[in-house]
Amino acid sequence: MPGRSRSVGIGIATFALGVTLGASPASAQTQEELDRARVEFRQGVALMAANNCAAALAKFQEVARVKRTPQVLFNIGECEERVGKLVSSLGNYRLAAAAAEGDKKAQDVTNRVGDRIAALEERIPKLNVRRGTGAETAAIYLDGVEIGQSESTAEIPVDPGTHVVAARVGDKEAFRETVSMEERSAKTVDVTIEVPEPEPAAVEPEPVKPPPPPPPPKGSKVPGIVVLSAGVASTVVGAVFLGLRGGALSDLDKVCNSDNACPPSAESTADSGRLYTGLAQVTLPLGVVGIAAGIVMLVTSGKGGDAAPSEETTSGEASSEARRRGPRRAAYSTWSPSLVPAASGANVGGLSVRMQF
Repeated sequence: MPGRSRSVGIGIATFALGVTLGASPASAQTQEELDRARVEFRQGVALMAANNCAAALAKFQEVARVKRTPQVLFNIGECEERVGKLVSSLGNYRLAAAAAEGDKKAQDVTNRVGDRIAALEERIPKLNVRRGTGAETAAIYLDGVEIGQSESTAEIPVDPGTHVVAARVGDKEAFRETVSMEERSAKTVDVTIEVPEPEPAAVEPEPVKPPPPPPPPKGSKVPGIVVLSAGVASTVVGAVFLGLRGGALSDLDKVCNSDNACPPSAESTADSGRLYTGLAQVTLPLGVVGIAAGIVMLVTSGKGGDAAPSEETTSGEASSEARRRGPRRAAYSTWSPSLVPAASGANVGGLSVRMQF
């Protein structure tokens, strides 16, 4: 029966411990320490028999502080195996095997420890922690203990249960993963750390262009309207004077002969014609100039416009117009009465008055 075999093993280990402790030199430990160790060893064996392996483990560890015999190491390994500390148990089994090698008093340990080691090696889970992207220089921890570079490239034996794999870059934890391990299982954890993208180089902002100056305020349209209105009025008045001038010419054509000889009664008509001609020569150019200037002033809202034609230019244009109308009409700008002897239609001593304008 398994329970019976365990009891026999415990009895052999207890006897072997007594022999070993009794044969130890007195200079290594005091007799009081050895006696206390024997008592604690027996208590540990009793606790194991009662399946209180946690308390038995504490007793065997106290004994090991006094004397680390193969039997003590073997019993520590067995307690740890039973409480689930398989990795530590395997280590103590191996220490017990090394200590029992060549020791005739520990033959019982040598006979049993080999099978324990072989069975335990198959049960222990294996965890492989690999460095992934961004974790090349990170510090990696397994259950709070940093693992070396060689351990991160090989399987790590762990106890069954939950384990935490973490990685730190400087003072900041950059990775954490919890993994559950069962007996005889093997798992791999890839430690990957997101590497922040480098910040783009600072680009100097382009100089801010000043806003364009506001357009100059538009001038008032009132002056342009006034000038345009005055020009239209002057043009209308000039047109009226031209009409009156045309009427005077028509009246003179009726009373004057082909030689431009007119009777004295036509003098008032000639005076009126000259007056109308002069007024038309003044009002019409002023009207044209006023209309043009008013339009320019309205379009440009107060900006300068073309200068009005000079009086000399206006007079020259009027003179050219008068020349185009013929010799008689060209003389409208001057008036000079003259006496013509023996003229046709003479009414005073054969004299006649000739009037030109």
